[in-house]
Amino acid sequence: MSYGEPKDVAGKCNARLEIGDNFGDNHATMRCQLEPGHRGNHRETYKTRSAGEVTVEWEKDERKESET
Repeated sequence: MSYGEPKDVAGKCNARLEIGDNFGDNHATMRCQLEPGHRGNHRETYKTRSAGEVTVEWEKDERKESET
């Protein structure tokens, strides 16, 4: 298990979405896995032991909001 901000991946969009979690550390961060410059929503897909594959989509890159 890794902690902290997810690392950028070369050749991917890397847009961020910060969400609340249920483990007590106050937040979790999603990272867009699509190609840079893609059209439409950002997306992260991952597998869980109990729910199988999960896909989360969102509109805004929260990195840009924190820069203003």
